[in-house]
Amino acid sequence: MIFLVIFGGLMLILGAFYLANSWMEYRTWKSGTIIVVLSLIATVYGAINLPYWHHRPAQQEAQTSQPAPARNSSSAAFANSASSVLNSPSQQGAQQNDKEMAVLRQLQKGYSKLGSVEFREKDKAYVVTPTDDQTKQAVEALHNDPSIAQQIGWPNLTKSLKSTSKQLKTALGPGYQLQLVDPSSGDVLYSAKDGQTVQDIAQR
Repeated sequence: MIFLVIFGGLMLILGAFYLANSWMEYRTWKSGTIIVVLSLIATVYGAINLPYWHHRPAQQEAQTSQPAPARNSSSAAFANSASSVLNSPSQQGAQQNDKEMAVLRQLQKGYSKLGSVEFREKDKAYVVTPTDDQTKQAVEALHNDPSIAQQIGWPNLTKSLKSTSKQLKTALGPGYQLQLVDPSSGDVLYSAKDGQTVQDIAQR
């Protein structure tokens, strides 16, 4: 198509000169006008169909096709905001139960794109259950075949969960867990407590 644009452009220029010359010397315009119109059509058609207008960046395509659960922007958002919210004077002065509920709300907000979060008081555990379709498929596949962990970006997600677990210790004190479970079976795939990994399905 680029050759059509170049050829059409040259013909358009030449046709314009021919039309001007024909009109000034012979007072005729039909043949010159036809050449100009056809050249213009060819140029516009070629420009519209250039590969540039239909090109999709390879990087964007790779991102949309990747089934990884490493959508850890939600956990990163929690990491950025949790320390300021949870460690504020008002939170420090609250009762432990109030702190736990404040942390739960913050986690639910931070992990909203990844899944749901609930607090199991008996186990002192905050449980993240993926609800995003892409993440659900990835973690279920990981449950069946832990060897694909690196491929789906599992280390990035668990690193973020581990970091958040450390912040839980700062906000609430020791002994609280952060767990990620398989939405189908409910099995714990990853668990961290006080900033340390307790369980990781990819390392068993």
